[in-house]
Amino acid sequence: MPLPRASPNPRHPEDKMLSTLRIVTALTVALLTAALAAEAEAATTAELISRGESQLAEQDVDAAIATLHQAVAADPSSTVAHTRLGGAYLLGQRYTEAIDQFQQAIAIDDENAAAFIGIGMAYLHGGQSGPAKAAFAEAKRLNPAKAQELDALMRRIEQTGAPANPHH
Repeated sequence: MPLPRASPNPRHPEDKMLSTLRIVTALTVALLTAALAAEAEAATTAELISRGESQLAEQDVDAAIATLHQAVAADPSSTVAHTRLGGAYLLGQRYTEAIDQFQQAIAIDDENAAAFIGIGMAYLHGGQSGPAKAAFAEAKRLNPAKAQELDALMRRIEQTGAPANPHH
C-alpha cells in the first residue's frame, strides 16, 4: 500500500486535477460571494427606499431625506433612490437639492418619466416655467399615459404662470 504524498506532485495527473479543482472551487466561491454581496446591497437599497417612502407617507420629510440619502449612498447608480430623494426634497420645498437629485436620476436613466415630472415640479416651484414645461413635455413623451395630467398642468402654467396642484 503506497504512502500518501505530503504535497501535490505535478507529474501525477490526480494531483494536477486536484489542484485545478481547488482553483475552480476558490473562483466559484469568490464569484458567489460577490454576487451575494451585490444582492444584499440591492436588498438594502430597496429596503431603505421602502422605509423612506413610508416616512414620506407619514409626512416625516426630514427622516425620509436622511433615509433616502442612505439609499443613494448604498447604491449611487439607483435611479429610483435618486428620484425618491428628489421627491423628498421637493416635499420639503428644497427645490435646488430636488433638481440636483432628479438630474442625477435622469443622467443614470434618461427614460425616467417620474424624474422628469419631479424636476419639472421643482423648476415650476422655483419660478422657472420654461425648464418646467420642457421637463413635462419630455415626461409626456416617455409616459403617454400621463399625457392628460401633464397637458392640464402645462395649460395651467400657460394661463397663470403659477404652480398647479398636481394632486387634484
